[in-house]
Amino acid sequence: MTYVCLRITPGLTTPVTEADVRALLLASNCRRYQPLTEGMRQAVTLLNGLLAQPDAPSHAPVPIAQRQDARLLILVDADKMSACAQITADWGGKPLTLELLQQAVAASEIKQGVSETRLAAAIQAAGAAAPGAQLRPVIALGKAAEHGLDTRFERLVDTAAERILKPQELDHGKVDMRDLGTLLTVKAGAQLMRRHPATQGINGFTVTGQPLPAKAGKESAMTAGEGACFSPEDPDLLLATRPGLPCQERAGMKVDEVLSVKQVDIRHGHVEFEGSLLVNGDVMPGMRVKTSGDVVIGGFVEGGYIESGGTITVRNGIIGRKPEQGEYQCHLSAGGEIHASYAQYARLEADGDIHIQSQLSHCYSRSGQDLKVGDSAMRKGHLIGGVNIANRLIMAPVLGASAANRTRLQILGGYFSQKEQEQALRQRKQACREQLDKLQDLILRLLQLPHDKRNPETLQKIKAIRLHQLDESKSLDEQLAAAQAELQVLMANMDIIATQRLFPGVEVEMAHYHNRVDIEHGPIHFAIRDEQLQLTPYQAHGQAKGQGAH
Repeated sequence: MTYVCLRITPGLTTPVTEADVRALLLASNCRRYQPLTEGMRQAVTLLNGLLAQPDAPSHAPVPIAQRQDARLLILVDADKMSACAQITADWGGKPLTLELLQQAVAASEIKQGVSETRLAAAIQAAGAAAPGAQLRPVIALGKAAEHGLDTRFERLVDTAAERILKPQELDHGKVDMRDLGTLLTVKAGAQLMRRHPATQGINGFTVTGQPLPAKAGKESAMTAGEGACFSPEDPDLLLATRPGLPCQERAGMKVDEVLSVKQVDIRHGHVEFEGSLLVNGDVMPGMRVKTSGDVVIGGFVEGGYIESGGTITVRNGIIGRKPEQGEYQCHLSAGGEIHASYAQYARLEADGDIHIQSQLSHCYSRSGQDLKVGDSAMRKGHLIGGVNIANRLIMAPVLGASAANRTRLQILGGYFSQKEQEQALRQRKQACREQLDKLQDLILRLLQLPHDKRNPETLQKIKAIRLHQLDESKSLDEQLAAAQAELQVLMANMDIIATQRLFPGVEVEMAHYHNRVDIEHGPIHFAIRDEQLQLTPYQAHGQAKGQGAH
């Protein structure tokens, strides 16, 4: 029963084809057998030959199909994280059984992650498959290590920017600004921040049984600033100890004492305060404000000078006049961040982020971190004209204007100071190399002297100095490699993005690369890749595609 054979006998009246033979096979009880193409061709030739020579000598039966059992091969992926069964369905022979599959798995290198449900499903699929069909069902899966999470700090109160800027998008500006104190301050005992400890992670494994250790998350302590304390019942919870304005610090919170005023104008006078300042109305031209904490302004800043040790939040606009002789009459300086609805003709300087919600036009803006213009979805917002500097990212829906205004964008990120350090290391390395060459020449000259004129102590001292210089050279090589790696990281983290449109007149400077935009673009992303400043199409999820132009 291994082969199906066709008997060759005279008696046909019309020629036959391979299709006739296949039809005959499919009509038999051996329909699942594997057709043998060469045998079928031979049989057809012999049968058709009998039409012309009916008395030709008889021929032995010709095999036209063959029975084959199901075949099985266990395959383990190169990364050892999964394994599959390569199954060839039977040609009328013995089908694959669960027992056979289990035996093959036991004999393979698979030690872990086998799923009985998957094995059963593989057998069911093989039984339903056409004869000779190839299947590769997954039968075992490894588990990647789940690394622990670092300590996370969850702020339990909104910042001033969140309370007075975001409601404009949700409530169409219907926020009562008459009493910022009630809106933004907390009472004593209020919950400020919760610390979520680092987690250990969960170990993984490969299908071959190799353990994959998980890395534990990094633990960080939470700090209680002035006006805050740890809860007596919960060491991971910060509480306010006094009423005031909650301010986030690097790894904790503080509560500033608050001075609340209706308006900063000539009648009220300049303001200097140790703590945070809430201005329900406007800051008028020529006025000076200086605080150690946050400054929150419910109206406009119409000129003047505001210096804050924390974050400056302006619910409405920052409005200055066109600068005369390069000097801006409106100047905001923050040790934290700057947030506002819009800004024009102003000097904005922040150690943290600068975020303008609708339009930043003709300003000098310098951010120690990121500079963003636009709504939360980055669909609406314009950055037009002026000089705009950030450490890592400049982002806006629209960069520049159709009038081709000169708009300067700079991402420096500490590149030039890092480059100076690298250059200094190169010079030290060169000096060290020259010193080594001189010492080597000196040693060679001493060794060429006759023994009676050679001073062994001098030779030993010079060799010791040379060894010290070699150590210094090795150390400089390591420092230089680290400095170069740091430069690459700095440049890789620099981005300028227009999520909707980029107009001509925009000048881009990233590290030591420069580009002036001459044509209009759609969504675009500037980045340094392969030692070039590249422009690639921007996609909302942050990935760019296509070849860069430079």
